[in-house]
Amino acid sequence: MEKNKKNFNWRGFTSLYITLSFIIMAISGIILYFAPPGRVANWSYWRFLGLLKSQWQAIHTIFTFLFIIAAGFHLFFNWKPFIAYLKTKFESSIKLRKELIISSLVVVLIFVMTINDSVPFKNVMDFGEELKDSWSTQKTEPPIPHAEDLTIFEFAKTINIPVDELKRSLVAQGFSIPNDEITIKEIAKQNNISPNDIYNKIKPNNNQLNQPLGEGRGYGRKTLSEICSQNNISIDVALSNLKAHGIEAKENEKLKDIATRYNLLPIDVANKALGIKKESE
Repeated sequence: MEKNKKNFNWRGFTSLYITLSFIIMAISGIILYFAPPGRVANWSYWRFLGLLKSQWQAIHTIFTFLFIIAAGFHLFFNWKPFIAYLKTKFESSIKLRKELIISSLVVVLIFVMTINDSVPFKNVMDFGEELKDSWSTQKTEPPIPHAEDLTIFEFAKTINIPVDELKRSLVAQGFSIPNDEITIKEIAKQNNISPNDIYNKIKPNNNQLNQPLGEGRGYGRKTLSEICSQNNISIDVALSNLKAHGIEAKENEKLKDIATRYNLLPIDVANKALGIKKESE
């Protein structure tokens, strides 16, 4: 009795793999479109469908690279049909010269408008930024960006607490602190909690309103009214503070737009609106 032996179909494998990879790339890309900024995601251990943002980023990156490699193999296995297809399309494109020129111009136009931040592509990017920024609250923001990577000594200095006092507070909460060089992220990992959970347990109660705001916290995407609301200051006071610096603004205007108009950084606009002076001022 003859046994039918079927060889592995590499052409079919690459075709199916490319299809499945594309689906995963599309899903992970959509998730990363609305995922919070890294400073918030890494600090609060943000998850979607059980996976951290860093894991979604890894999935998207790895599957993109493998998709390109698989596409190369797919082209190799289908080289003859591909060449025949190109010849056919080239011959038909002569008849569709007008369509070819217009489609090429459309591609170039989209490319140029995208890199120049033009409408409507600007709206797509702004909407994504708004979705990302919606995850950012006073409870989820770290004291400084990527504070989870700070050692106990560095973190104590950042939140203005003596390192010995911070260590005693953490030990009293049941955390093990072997030395000053252990990072907040390492402590969180050992206890299966987020760095934000640790911070909430030992957060100082002192009012930090008069301290300059830290950079890299997404201030450019916030409106002036949002900054005022988060820092418990009247919008009228903020507008008055800005006017004292020669800055005219509207309450629903984004800080990045105000900053661009006056050749400033968004963080500088925020500090001036809140009446906060830097040490150099």
